[in-house]
Amino acid sequence: MAHIGAGAVILVTGATGAIGYEIAAQAAADGAVVAVHGSQRPNVESAMARLRRRVPGARLIAAEADFRQVDEIEAMVSKVAAEAGRLDAVIHCGIAGAQGVGGLLANTDPHKLGEHAALVLGSFQRLCLAVLPHLTVRGGTIIGFASDSGRFAATRQSVIGAAFAGIMTFVRNLAVETARNGVRVHCISPSFVAETPVYAAHAARAGAARDRAGLGLPTPADIAPMALFLCGPGAAKITGQIISINGGLNA
Repeated sequence: MAHIGAGAVILVTGATGAIGYEIAAQAAADGAVVAVHGSQRPNVESAMARLRRRVPGARLIAAEADFRQVDEIEAMVSKVAAEAGRLDAVIHCGIAGAQGVGGLLANTDPHKLGEHAALVLGSFQRLCLAVLPHLTVRGGTIIGFASDSGRFAATRQSVIGAAFAGIMTFVRNLAVETARNGVRVHCISPSFVAETPVYAAHAARAGAARDRAGLGLPTPADIAPMALFLCGPGAAKITGQIISINGGLNA
């Protein structure tokens, strides 16, 4: 599968997490310049050290930013673009939402609702707003991550599902809005992803999902190639897609 290509500059947010790290590693192996984002400097430095061990000669840029803090997103994007001289793609691997919103709506603290939407959806919208001026220079790609909870109804996910559905709707509309400027926008929507901390933390539910997924649940290594393909020249005429990678768990 064709990837983003040598010399391209890609910003991977959440690159200190399992999925983001794998995307960053495969992009670096493909010859891209990778901006490695994390909310804390020690975590960014640790991820960059791991990447350099895995991909000797990797060209990396530290991109620390706490998305919960005002203006840090914009400052990070400006730093990456200035240091690299360009920006070709942004892959936003998501942000943890507010605590206590993953259960029944009747048990949810109403004060957490706006906070959760602002973190999950609002931070992605702000990131898109910050990167668009750079991506329109040569054309580029934005990819957001959501969850299949935004597409398939289930108990205990009315709040989290609504935020992820918001990302999907935002992506489809933004893709139409930015196409004439050469910017493509997509959303990748996994369900449970094996070999991640979230999978380990929800072992019982994840195990049941694993048993239902006819192809087996994906790992970060299964997701990264799709993300990078969408950023590359082989996907030049594709935009506005919501792509589930779930091993056949949902269809």
